[in-house]
Amino acid sequence: MKRWSFFLLIFSSIIGYGQKDIVNYLQDNYKSSPTNTIIYVDSLLVRNRNYNKKFIAEIKYYQASAYQENNNHKKALEIFREILPFFKGNENKTIKILLYQSDSNVRLNNFVDATNQALEALDLAKTHQFNKEIVSANNALSFIYYSNKDYLKAFDYLFNTVDLSIKEKDSVRLSATYNNIAIIYKSMGNIKQALAYNEKSLDISFLLKDKEGIGKSYSNIGRVYELFGKYDKALIYYGKAIKNNRESKISNSIPYANIGEVYLLKKEYKKAIDNFLKAVEIEKINKNQNVLQNIYSSLLKTSITNKDFEQALIYQAKFDSVYNINIKKQNEEKIKVLKNQHKLFQSKKEIEQYKSISFKNKIIFGILSGLLILLGLYWYQSTRNKVLKNEKEKLYLEQMVLRSQMNPHFIFNALSAIQNSLLDNDTIKSATYLSRFAKLIRQNFDFINQKTILLVEEIDALKNYLDTQKLRFQDKFDYEINVFADVDINIVEIPPLLIQPFIENAIEHGFKNSKIKGKIILNISRDGNRICYEIKDNGNGKNPSVKSDGKIHSTDIFKKRIKLLGKKDEDSFVIESLEKGTTIRFCLTNS
Repeated sequence: MKRWSFFLLIFSSIIGYGQKDIVNYLQDNYKSSPTNTIIYVDSLLVRNRNYNKKFIAEIKYYQASAYQENNNHKKALEIFREILPFFKGNENKTIKILLYQSDSNVRLNNFVDATNQALEALDLAKTHQFNKEIVSANNALSFIYYSNKDYLKAFDYLFNTVDLSIKEKDSVRLSATYNNIAIIYKSMGNIKQALAYNEKSLDISFLLKDKEGIGKSYSNIGRVYELFGKYDKALIYYGKAIKNNRESKISNSIPYANIGEVYLLKKEYKKAIDNFLKAVEIEKINKNQNVLQNIYSSLLKTSITNKDFEQALIYQAKFDSVYNINIKKQNEEKIKVLKNQHKLFQSKKEIEQYKSISFKNKIIFGILSGLLILLGLYWYQSTRNKVLKNEKEKLYLEQMVLRSQMNPHFIFNALSAIQNSLLDNDTIKSATYLSRFAKLIRQNFDFINQKTILLVEEIDALKNYLDTQKLRFQDKFDYEINVFADVDINIVEIPPLLIQPFIENAIEHGFKNSKIKGKIILNISRDGNRICYEIKDNGNGKNPSVKSDGKIHSTDIFKKRIKLLGKKDEDSFVIESLEKGTTIRFCLTNS
């Protein structure tokens, strides 16, 4: 139905749909259909039916909001920055734009800009006594300071909201604020205060007869008990949330998933899996693929912890299936916007050409112009096809790189090693091996959707991988990781799991049939604005990553990944394969 209403509105805009109706449509649909909203506004701007600048700013406001909903915060900021001057005199809309900008900057970790924009919005709201906007600005500032773990500052702004909500008798806002205060107390480890404010929020929800709020408050209270190890209390409140949701016909999987996590912590694996599966059934009905992916991740973790490796493989497959659906959907949305923008660009270009040609010139130069237009269209189509082909290849390479981040053979070999250690009745070794392996799997899940991670996270994943391999190969090799003093691993970013394939080659191939104990050395240093990495081993020097057998090896994938960054760092890659070892060097621009 939404699709038909979208196309109907585009058709109506051609035959004279009113500006007020257009704004109403955008206001109603930018959250539920952000991609369609972006495309629709682009189509209006290309047709350009002599709209005044104020109306253009109004429809771009909703387009920027739609970009925010699609998590494209850079584009949202660009549009908000462009349209802000056109709302001079409209203080209410100006405040909203400033707060939207602040939110996008928080998501991009631009905390200084985010704070300045939120403060400007707060001052403007206080000047004009816009109480709702004062509350929104206080909440925005509280979230900024909470994100930076400045809890006292975060409290100051939240308690300002409490005072104003009580004054305005805004119970809904007050309940939400109490929950936010509870979250901060929870982060500080103050269980007593966290519970007190969660219970205040619950009391307000009861007064308002807000069944959804009651369910959320029960879950929040259960979560506090869970985090502080009071599992029986947590289960009671999660059970209350489920009962409330069932009686109110609210479809919410969170309480079941939370119960699953509690039973996992209690090592009652069957009960954990039963509740996770109940959560799966709810999200299948809700068709919430992102939540479903997280639940399958929890099922996989539970099966591995329970040493049920056959079931773990099943949940791994289900997780991969949902993940691929999510990635495909995201890529389809991006391609849809790109294709439309290409079409609109072509239409705009043609319209501008026709406007610039007079009737007399059309008669005199008609044939010549026609030929030029045909040639231009041919060139444009050819170029467009080439761009789309390159984009398709880029998306394919990104997916291939993500799939290659964890070698399937290593997973199965690691599981086999766990099984062998269990058969040897070495409980401590098995527990250590299982803990590191589970952490390594979790790190891969955490990294898989990120283009870059902090170097400290990359090093932690490498240490976990190397320690796991040492256990598997019974300490047949040692390693050391040396970070020079001028390299701040808490600031430097790197594509995830970039170094691991070379270390894997050294372990799996370099030390094969070697009579001496293996040694891997990773040196990380700075060269100007670039961070340089050197991986050395004392293996037999036969590195499969450099063979020419027609297959894609780790070196090929590495170079293509670096090339995707567009900084020409691939030229720094050097590999030396000698009789007594292999040395690999490369540098990455630190931006």
